[in-house]
Amino acid sequence: MKPVVFADTIGWLNEAKGRRGVVIAGAHGHEDLCSRRFLKLLSDKAAAAGLPTLLFDYPGCGNAAGDHAAPGQVMAWTASIGAAIDRLKRDCGVEDVVLAGFRLGALLAPLAAVGRDDVAGLALLAPPGSGKTYVREITAISRVIDGALAKSAASEATLAEGREAVGFLLSHETLADLSTLDWRRAVAALPPMPMLLIANGQPLAVSEIRDGRTSVESTTIVQFKDYHLLMCDPTVNRIPADVVGCWTDWLSDRAVAGAVQRVESLPGREVLEGAHYTEEPVVIGQASSICGVLTRPRVSHAAADPVIFLNSGGVPHVGWARGTVEAARELAAAGVASLRIDLPGIGLSDDAASDRLFLYDSSTHLDVSAAIDWMQRAGFAKVELVGTCSGAFQALHTARADRRVRALTMINPLCFAWNSSYALELTVWKAYEASKANLGNQQQVDPAEKPAITTRSVWKLPMAGKAARLVRRCLEAVKSTLSATHPSALLGRNRVERWMRELCSRDVRVLMVTSDGDLSLQEIARHFGHDGKRLTSIPGVTRLTLPNADHSLTPRSARRTVVASLIDRRGGKRGGSIGPDAARAVAPHTELKRKSMALS
Repeated sequence: MKPVVFADTIGWLNEAKGRRGVVIAGAHGHEDLCSRRFLKLLSDKAAAAGLPTLLFDYPGCGNAAGDHAAPGQVMAWTASIGAAIDRLKRDCGVEDVVLAGFRLGALLAPLAAVGRDDVAGLALLAPPGSGKTYVREITAISRVIDGALAKSAASEATLAEGREAVGFLLSHETLADLSTLDWRRAVAALPPMPMLLIANGQPLAVSEIRDGRTSVESTTIVQFKDYHLLMCDPTVNRIPADVVGCWTDWLSDRAVAGAVQRVESLPGREVLEGAHYTEEPVVIGQASSICGVLTRPRVSHAAADPVIFLNSGGVPHVGWARGTVEAARELAAAGVASLRIDLPGIGLSDDAASDRLFLYDSSTHLDVSAAIDWMQRAGFAKVELVGTCSGAFQALHTARADRRVRALTMINPLCFAWNSSYALELTVWKAYEASKANLGNQQQVDPAEKPAITTRSVWKLPMAGKAARLVRRCLEAVKSTLSATHPSALLGRNRVERWMRELCSRDVRVLMVTSDGDLSLQEIARHFGHDGKRLTSIPGVTRLTLPNADHSLTPRSARRTVVASLIDRRGGKRGGSIGPDAARAVAPHTELKRKSMALS
């Protein structure tokens, strides 16, 4: 992947030698997090078929400049697709492109193709039924996922500005503009061209799409098999092999071989310019390339070590609710540089070795150290590592092995020392999330095509939840037993506590962040005693508890509190966009509410 910067956004180019290219317009919000790995694979397949391919972020989304809650977004998003086509043609010399859109991108792509003579084909993947349908889906997700968290004053204040869905805020204006979109009408306005439609939902006929303006021969319509399993969660989702195969076959027939006009590369680095920051997309390493973004402050804080943000589960480097991008830019406003990366097998980076353990492999610290090597070559001698859940695990073990780590921020860690009980827990959680996705998919089937809802089906999900809680209690008991019977524990030495004390004896500063009621509190108690008292007693360890927050820090107020703590630890000055959210001290935890993601 080659990083590029254009039109105030960052893109990733898969180079090839064909005369036709592919531009992929992706999803938005939580759907974007779930599908980045999938779209990266589609990009790889297209390039392998001889079509150079460009992935990119919409204005105000992902790594792009701006705020996704800003007004006028639908027009800006549509224009960015045209800018991506122009950039691909300039860099690779292609004559025309196949324009692909996934979810939101499928709503926008036909609009972006209007008036252009360089769009040679259209691929719409999982398009919403209409803009109105898409807005209804956003509203439903907002009520289900954000509803409980919206009770806090900070979340309630955002409702007046728009609709928040899984931490992503869209303005009322943007929602209104989205509701007017109709991809069928937009497709009907285009000249005849080859078209691939991979639909999730009810089967469609060609006549429903183009009002008879196109032939069956030029249009391929298939079903998006296992769409719900792709979109259930970025960590446990499954890439639909049938869809990838269909995409590859359809594109292979449309590749145009032959020499392209030689294009001169522009001098200088690819840099995104912001008000308080500059950002450079980077690729680290050779054998298993790591994609990331380096954020530099325009005015540096001389004493501030840079931060490296690690993935939380399978969440790409932009972060849950775009939190990592926002944190990096807020740190830059305070004079602190940072690097956010996708570790191998996550997001846009290359695959990890097949024999690696997903998320918790002991050798992953070598990849993190490779990122530290890169930072050292960029002029940063020491770093701080920040990770949530599995990212906290990797941060801890990298700090143990690499003395260039001067500080550590661990957010809601669910595992300090891996053993078979954690592997079982991860497997059970994946199965549970898949069963929820399957049940939700069944409930979306048209009533005329599914059997009547029975008492048994009504009880399925609640019973699954009860079973999951029972399994959870059993797994917690097994984890505690295995930790207590580890040889070091039998000799009266807790190895996790010893690791933490050894780190702090090297003057490594540790910030332990937990959401109120999160399952990470059980993990801390398992290794550091009731309420983690022995952890708090270690010189160099600071604890921070976040009220009204979930495991992934969906509420904006929780994420801002963590960033404020990172800045305050450096004695820096906070940027203008962060409020003085007070972080309350750790308090006794008598009840552990079940609102954590398992080992994510």
